[in-house]
Amino acid sequence: MDDDRADEHLTAELEPSQAGLTRKVARWAGAMLEAAFGSLPDSPDLDLVVRRRDTGAEVLRTHADVASPEHLLATVRDDLATMSVTEFVAEWRQLD
Repeated sequence: MDDDRADEHLTAELEPSQAGLTRKVARWAGAMLEAAFGSLPDSPDLDLVVRRRDTGAEVLRTHADVASPEHLLATVRDDLATMSVTEFVAEWRQLD
């Protein structure tokens, strides 16, 4: 599995955020501050989610808090198509 292309084993999608209430309130407050200073957020509250194809288990979930979540998704899908599973996980899964 480690030498196969990652997209043979993993999928990537944008999904509604599953952030807890505290995090959602913080994001909302941040959006209100941006709006107050003339910059309106133009993307919904989305997470980028990478799952195993065989089990549906999450491998990665991160808030897609970039200017274009769709561009982030396209980048991840390109990496899935060109990297092995090991390379993809090393590149994208950052441990806290």
